[in-house]
Amino acid sequence: METVWQDIRYGARMLGKNPGFTAVVVLILAAGIGANTAVFSVVNAVLLRPLPFADSRRIVAIEEQGMPMEEGFRHSPNFFFLREHNQAFESIAGYCGRMFYVTQIERPHETRSADVTWNLFSLLGVRPLLGRAFGPEDEKVESPRVVVLSHAFWQEHLGGSPEVLGKGIGLTQGILGTDFKSILNSESCTIVGVMPPDFDFPFGYSIPFWTPMIMAKVTEGARARPVIPVARLKKGVSLEQADAELNVLADQLRQTFPNIPARRGTVHVERLLDRLVEGHRRLPLLLLGAAGIVLLIACGNVANLFLARAAIRQREMALRVALGASRSRVLRQMLTESLLLSLGAGVLGLLLTFGTIKGLVRLCPSDTPRLQEASVDLPVLAFTLATSLLTGLLFGMMPAWRASDIRVGETLKEGTGRTTSGRGWRRLHSGLVVSQLGLSLVLLIGAALLIRSLVALSTMDLGFEPERALMVNLRLPAAKYSEDERCVAFFQTLLERLQSLPQVHSAAVIHHAYSLTHTASGDAHFSLSGREDSQEEHVARSMEVSPDFFKTMGIRLLRGRTFTDQDQDGVVIDETLARRHFPDVDPIGQRLGIGQDERIVVGVVDTMRDFETPDPTKGIVYSLGSAYLGFGIFLVRTDGDPMRVAEAVRMQVAELEKDPVIRTMEPLKATLSQALAPRRFAMILLGLFASIALILATVGVYGLLQYSTTQQTHDIGIRMALGARQIDILRAVLTHGLKLTVLGVLCGLAGAVALTRVLSSLLYGVTPTDAATLTGVALVLTSIALIASYLPARRAARVDPMAALRCE
Repeated sequence: METVWQDIRYGARMLGKNPGFTAVVVLILAAGIGANTAVFSVVNAVLLRPLPFADSRRIVAIEEQGMPMEEGFRHSPNFFFLREHNQAFESIAGYCGRMFYVTQIERPHETRSADVTWNLFSLLGVRPLLGRAFGPEDEKVESPRVVVLSHAFWQEHLGGSPEVLGKGIGLTQGILGTDFKSILNSESCTIVGVMPPDFDFPFGYSIPFWTPMIMAKVTEGARARPVIPVARLKKGVSLEQADAELNVLADQLRQTFPNIPARRGTVHVERLLDRLVEGHRRLPLLLLGAAGIVLLIACGNVANLFLARAAIRQREMALRVALGASRSRVLRQMLTESLLLSLGAGVLGLLLTFGTIKGLVRLCPSDTPRLQEASVDLPVLAFTLATSLLTGLLFGMMPAWRASDIRVGETLKEGTGRTTSGRGWRRLHSGLVVSQLGLSLVLLIGAALLIRSLVALSTMDLGFEPERALMVNLRLPAAKYSEDERCVAFFQTLLERLQSLPQVHSAAVIHHAYSLTHTASGDAHFSLSGREDSQEEHVARSMEVSPDFFKTMGIRLLRGRTFTDQDQDGVVIDETLARRHFPDVDPIGQRLGIGQDERIVVGVVDTMRDFETPDPTKGIVYSLGSAYLGFGIFLVRTDGDPMRVAEAVRMQVAELEKDPVIRTMEPLKATLSQALAPRRFAMILLGLFASIALILATVGVYGLLQYSTTQQTHDIGIRMALGARQIDILRAVLTHGLKLTVLGVLCGLAGAVALTRVLSSLLYGVTPTDAATLTGVALVLTSIALIASYLPARRAARVDPMAALRCE
C-alpha cells in the first residue's frame, strides 16, 4: 500500500509540473465522459431503473396481438376466468380507464381516472400514505362506493388535510356503450385512502383517483367491460412458462365458453417495464452508442499524447530502471498517472452532466416514459466511476507499456539527445489517428443523414397549409352533455362564434377526433358499388368534418366540389384513394358502400400528409359529421399569428361552458412539429457528438504530424542539406497526412454502411447508404484533415538544416 501512495504522490507531482498537458488531457476526456454520463442518466431513467414497486421484475403485462377483445383475457368474463384458474402467477389484477365528472370539490371538472380490481395495490406492493386500500368487499355491487385519492389530487383539491378520510366526493361516470350513447351513473364515493406522492399507475396518465371495479357489473350485467390484466409471477416461474400456461388456459376458456371462436392472434407475457418502454429503446441506445464513440475517439487522442510523452520520458524511466525499479513498477507508475487524469476528467464530466441534464431532458421527445426521473443518482455515479477507470486503463495501457519497454544502456548512451520511436510504435500512433478519423466519419454521416431527412420533411408538400392555423382540442363532460342535441347545439354555436371573430378567416371542426394524425377518427370499411369487386371490403381513414374544413385547412380541391350543408349522403375522397380505386374512371359520382349506407363521391381533394405518415398508404373518406359524442378538434385560420386569437377563443368557450373543456390549444404547425421531435433530438445530439469527434480527430491528425516532424527534424535537416526543397518536405508531410486520412475515411465508410442502418426508422427521403451523403461527408472530413496537416508540414518545410544538424 505504501508503494501505491508513493506512485500516486509522484504521479500527481509530475502532472503538476506539466499543467498544460494535464489540462488538455482532462478537458478531452471530460468531454467524452460527460457526454456518456449525461446520455446514460436518460437511459438509466427510461430503460434501466426498476419500476417503483416491490420486486418489480416479477410484475408482468399480458399482451394480446391480433386478437379481438372478446376472444382474449381483456374481456372481463375471460379475465376473471384467468384470475381464478392460473397457476403461474401469485396474483392477477386488472384496470381500465374511465372518465369521471368530479363534484363536491371547489372546482368541479371532468377527469380521466381508473377502475381497478381490489388487489392491484397489493400486487404492486404499494400501501396508501393515509387510510386503506381496497378490499374484496369493495367489488360487490351492494357495498358502499369508495375511492382512493392520488397525493396530487389530495393536495390540490382537498388541501392535504388528513381529515378527508371518511368524507364524500361526487363522481358521475360516463361509459360509451355499443350504440355510442353515454350511460351515466352518479355516485357519492367515500374517501378511504390517499396514495404516496410518487405512485403513478397506469404510467403517464397522472391518475387523480382510483375506484374499485365492481364484479357484478361484469358477471350479472348484459354488457362486459374491457380489463387490462397485470400480474405478478410466482418465484421461480419464467416468462416462457407463463406463456405456456396462458395457451393452456386459452384452450380451456374455449371449452368453458363455447361461443368463443377459434383463437386468432397470440397471447404472451411481457415484463411491465418492457411494456412501458416499448418503442422507446432505440433512440436512447443509439445516442449512448454515439457518446461511446466520442469517448473512444477521446481515448485515442489522449493515448497518442501519452505515447509522445512516454517517448520524451524514456531517459527518466531508464534511470529508474537502472536504480533498481522493476518493469512492473514503471508500468504501474504510468498507469497511476493515467488513472489520476481519468478520475479528474470524470469529476469534471460529472459537473458538466449536472449542468446539461436538464437541457437534455427538454430536448428529448415529450412522450418518452419516465423522462422526468433522469438525474445523477447512485447508478449514474457508479457508471461515471466505472467509465473513468476503464478510460484510464484504455488510454494508459499502451503508453505505460511503451514507457516500461526500455533498453537501459542504449537510452542512457543517447544522453539528452533526441528520442526515437520504433517502427511498431510509429504504426500504433498512425493507427490511433486512423481509428479516430474513421469513428468521426461514422458520426458525421449519421448526423448528415438526419439533417437531410429533416430538410426533406420540412419541405414536403403536406397537402394543406399549417401556417396561421390554430388547433383547439375540446371535450365536453359527458355528465353535463349526455343528450346528443345539447352536444350538437354547443358545437354549432361555438363554430358560429369563432367564424365571426375579428382576424378569423374561417373555422371548422373535426368531429369525434382526439388527434389530427392518422388515428384521427379510425378507419372506414367500404365497398365499391356497381363494380365487379363490389363485395370486397376496402379500408380508408375516416374523418367527419364541418363544411368549411377544406377551406380552413387550405386543402386543394382537385375535382368536383366540397360539402354543402345538405350533403348528408355525399363524401369527398382524397387523391390517394381516387388513384388506387378509380384509376381509369372519373371518381365523381361513384358510389361507396359504407356500412348500411351508400354514399356518392362529390369531390376529390389533395392528399393530406403529416410528419408521422409522410407517405400515406390508405386514403381518406371525408363526410359531414355532428358533435353527438361531445369531443372534437376546432381549426381556426387567421390572418397572422394564430396565438393572437387564442384568448378570444378561450373567452368564447368560457361563455358557453364554465368548466375547463379545452384539452389543448396550439398552432397547427407546432402540433405537426412534435412529430419531428425524435428525429430532431437525434439530429441535435448526434450533430453535437459528431462535432466534438471531428475536433478531436482534427487535433489528433495535427498532433501526430507535429510530433512526427519534430522526431524527424534531424532527418529533415539531412534531406535538405542533400538538396531537398521546401516544397518536397511540404509534399512529403502532406502525403503522409493524406494517407492516414484516406485510410480513416475508408474504414469510416465501411463502418457507416454497417452502423447507420440503425437510423433507418428516423430517415425520410434518404437511405442509410446514400452515395451523395457518404461522398460529401468524406470529402469534408478529408479537407479538414488536410488543413490540419498543413501546419506541421509548413513548419517542417521551414526547418533550418544547419540548426537541425548542429543540435545533434
